[in-house]
Amino acid sequence: MATPREALLDLRRAASAGLLDLDGSGPASREAVRVRETLVTPHFGTVAWSVPPSYRALLAEHNRLCCHREEDDREREFVLVDEGELVGLNADLVHMPEGVSREPGRYLSTNHLVGFAEAGYEAVWCFDVAQPGGDGEYPVYYHHQDEPRARYLADGAWEEQADAVPDFPSFAAWFEAMAAAFTSAQPPAWFDEMGTPALVWLARDGIFQAGGRY
Repeated sequence: MATPREALLDLRRAASAGLLDLDGSGPASREAVRVRETLVTPHFGTVAWSVPPSYRALLAEHNRLCCHREEDDREREFVLVDEGELVGLNADLVHMPEGVSREPGRYLSTNHLVGFAEAGYEAVWCFDVAQPGGDGEYPVYYHHQDEPRARYLADGAWEEQADAVPDFPSFAAWFEAMAAAFTSAQPPAWFDEMGTPALVWLARDGIFQAGGRY
């Protein structure tokens, strides 16, 4: 697996060749990392998490990174947001209000998610901070406000059992996949669905594990 720095170099080369636009800020300050870890406040309850090592490595290069590709009148982008945007992103698009249910008495929560990147429209790439690995990494999920990757509040079980399998095992794996898709002459099938709720269902069907080849 490529490291975040290797994937970042691939994106920079593609930007130099005119395939995509890449706009990055300077490195994240210690305070910017602290804000990410401490100021994410859901609408009820709390969220506790730490910036995982592979994400921290990318933040050492850019506090904010926007990758945009336009082709055949279609636009796709991902934005690794800065600390202030991250706090707002989670409040606006990731964390549910209290009392949401689809079945009487079975309340839902998305407090296990911390969004770190915009995927377009109302879609967000998120860490599942309820599943820390021994290496400090968290799995990554594609979440859409219209198709949330929710758990039941009472016991933490997934609302959709297919969500037990993450889309990517870590930030490094996610960033490598983004770099590969955005720099490819023939992007994977899921590329055109970024920003749509349909990609949640494709993710549940395993499109990322299959390399997007269907």
